[in-house]
Amino acid sequence: MKKIFAISIVIFAFSAGIFAQSATATATATIVTPLSISHVIGTDTELSFGNIIADADGGTVAISPAGARTLTGLTSPSILGTLSAASFTVTGLDGATYAITLPANHTINSGANSMTVGTFTSNPNGTGTLTGGSQVLTVGATLSVGAAQAAGTYTNASGFTVTVNYN
Repeated sequence: MKKIFAISIVIFAFSAGIFAQSATATATATIVTPLSISHVIGTDTELSFGNIIADADGGTVAISPAGARTLTGLTSPSILGTLSAASFTVTGLDGATYAITLPANHTINSGANSMTVGTFTSNPNGTGTLTGGSQVLTVGATLSVGAAQAAGTYTNASGFTVTVNYN
């Protein structure tokens, strides 16, 4: 009986390997399109506050992301000049959201004279969503015009920076 029991254990031990099972799985990774932002080139795609008449008290000129202008404490001549928000195209992974970082302040100059551009706003505001892999981002801001600001065309060739990052 002991022999039969011993033989049964040996047979069972060898047959256990017959019942072993295995499975396989694959490993995958998707490299997504990097998020990018580019300035839309054109005369009406720059942040432009138009023509302004400076007075003895100064004031502000705000351009909304839609390109609408609001004057506070200032007047405008009958020829408004170019009024526009800055326009950018953001591209990347379709359906992804991204965070928008706007500058705090920016200085524009005409010779030795300067003005500050601040209170930047955007559309979309704070976070955008890429539909079809892209979205137009527009940026407005507020220009602070000093009392008796000197006449001239004020600009900054280096421009201002808008940053976007995937959420």
